[in-house]
Amino acid sequence: MVNRSKLVVLSTLVLLSGAASVPAQQPKERSHVERFSTPEAKAGREESEASAKLAANPNDDQALNARAIARIRLGRYHEAFEDARRAVSLKPADSDYQANLGYVLWKLGRPEEAINAERTALKLNPKNTTAHYQLGRFLLRLGQQKDLNEAVGELRKALELDPRQYEVRFELIGAYRELGNLAEAAAQLDVLQDSRPTDPRVFYVTGLLDTDRNDLNSALKNFNEAITRDPTMFAAWQDLGLAYMKANRWTDAMNAFAELVRRQPNSVEAAYFHALALYNSDKTSEAESEARRTLRLDAGAVEAHTLLGIILASRGNANSEAADALSQAIALNPNSFDAQLYLGRVQYSMKDYAGAAKSFRAAVTLNPRHAEARFFLGTTLELAGDSNAAMSEYQELIKAQPDSAMGQLGLGALLVKQGRFDEAVVALRRAVALNPKEFEAHWALGRALALKERYAEAVQSFQTAISLAPNRSDAHYQLGLALRRLGRTEEANREFGIVERLNTEFRTSTKPL
Repeated sequence: MVNRSKLVVLSTLVLLSGAASVPAQQPKERSHVERFSTPEAKAGREESEASAKLAANPNDDQALNARAIARIRLGRYHEAFEDARRAVSLKPADSDYQANLGYVLWKLGRPEEAINAERTALKLNPKNTTAHYQLGRFLLRLGQQKDLNEAVGELRKALELDPRQYEVRFELIGAYRELGNLAEAAAQLDVLQDSRPTDPRVFYVTGLLDTDRNDLNSALKNFNEAITRDPTMFAAWQDLGLAYMKANRWTDAMNAFAELVRRQPNSVEAAYFHALALYNSDKTSEAESEARRTLRLDAGAVEAHTLLGIILASRGNANSEAADALSQAIALNPNSFDAQLYLGRVQYSMKDYAGAAKSFRAAVTLNPRHAEARFFLGTTLELAGDSNAAMSEYQELIKAQPDSAMGQLGLGALLVKQGRFDEAVVALRRAVALNPKEFEAHWALGRALALKERYAEAVQSFQTAISLAPNRSDAHYQLGLALRRLGRTEEANREFGIVERLNTEFRTSTKPL
């Protein structure tokens, strides 16, 4: 008797233990039909042959296992499960049957049972390559950090038993990447590059490792090579788009995801990333349509609800609908930092300061080191009349991040309100030093200096603020006041004239809703 062969299911990159043992004999020459049949047609014939044997003997465990494998290839997992289960019940000591049962259980969404089946297979035969591979693969797919080292161990055992199983090396690269062990991942990739230099997947995983090293140019080159060799490699299309996003090449990202959406119109992830790329390419209307399409595909897509809320808020006239979308995201996942942060911003713009404070506090709880979230929380508390709580937030921000311009700005602006001008000037000078491009910091510093009657210095601060935001009428007005205090009446009147012009333009350009 010969050992059971190992069949490679290329469509799923999963090894399955072979069908029944057969007496050693010279292989029969395959017919023309067999040589040129599709995998589906071949699986169909194997299913029919196994069914014929089972009609003669319903308890033929080898035929049950063979039919289970054929049905797996045909994607009929419930039927495959019944066959695999019966094969195991007839011959529970067969390691291969247990391994195949584990694979079917995995495909049916029963991961714990699948893992137990693979462990049972290995107890029966510690040298079962398929069971080692599938156990390692399943542990890796579960995504639990505690399981990664065991996953690596199982995959390495599979390779030790059969170094020719290149599918195992692809999985092992994934496991090492999850562990952050890029050196070991690269070592496995070297073997694949030598043995399979034209395989599109080799270019794809090379691109993934390039991304891990932040070598985006090389990653883009390899992802593009992968999809050129295999345009149906959807994961490569997605990672190509993500690499373009990381490189801030939003138009290229938009085009990559547009192609992925064309190829996978029902993919929720593809639709979401397409909407995100459209939005960042300043195609707001198209982005809104695509975000809504994403939600038609999956109404529970938290990121899509969040993105839709952000898009609606950017319109400036749909804050109520934006708040609804962001609230829905939070209802689905209260731990969504982005949804909490942007809901707070929308509520702030709607002057719902109590609601905004609640949302910003939730965001800060989720990410205590996020400067913008804590700054907005402090600002909202300040507007709600709780100056002490606002001061605590600004001080906490500065304590955690001494170089935070936002923290110094919030603290300085609040000190101005409290009449503590000397302290305010110190904080605001620190803010403009940390971020010379921040309009609000220069504006607030100008106000503090003017209130200290240091008008010449105030003029300089207001002029810098105006250079950063020429259309801010409040800055022109404060500059005019400071100039007038210095007796520079003509210049002051010119600033007041600009204020009048800007206000007139605003009134005439704003249409009633």
